[in-house]
Amino acid sequence: MINTTLAKRYARALVEIGTEQNALESYGDNLASIVELVNASKDFREILINPVFTKDDKKKIADDILDRMGTDRMVRNFINVLIDRKRIDQLTAIEKAFREQVDDIRGITRGEVTSAEPISQEELDRVTEALSKITGKQVLVTTKTDPYLIGGLVARVGDMAFDGTIRTQLNQLKESLKG
Repeated sequence: MINTTLAKRYARALVEIGTEQNALESYGDNLASIVELVNASKDFREILINPVFTKDDKKKIADDILDRMGTDRMVRNFINVLIDRKRIDQLTAIEKAFREQVDDIRGITRGEVTSAEPISQEELDRVTEALSKITGKQVLVTTKTDPYLIGGLVARVGDMAFDGTIRTQLNQLKESLKG
């Protein structure tokens, strides 16, 4: 079970250390690589979470793998703390919370634009600029397509959603005609 409060607390500790060491980007990259490895390797994931393996075995194996990956010593120590405290199963949530906290420090927020068909870079730039003005932050946008939308787009940033799809406009027209 993912505990977001716990994940945020661990992430905050690593953010504070990373800020002191001027290594936020490096730590973030290391965490993302580790999460990717854990998600890709069933064997490694099993070693980390299976209670059959001792903490010392888990730490030795993890340290060896992370050393070969070129992981920063502080991040390797952080992983060892998670193993010691039986919190390694929270790693994905911790990495996400870390990324969110670093984005917040940098005045960045992330969003998603969904359209019926792929949109051009020019259109994406206009949408990103509009979202940045609305939020007051730099917005990093990912895109996806959903033919169900018919046309237009939906933009989501944080807990805000902007729906400019033809489907929504048709539904609104239908409701107003009923009315």
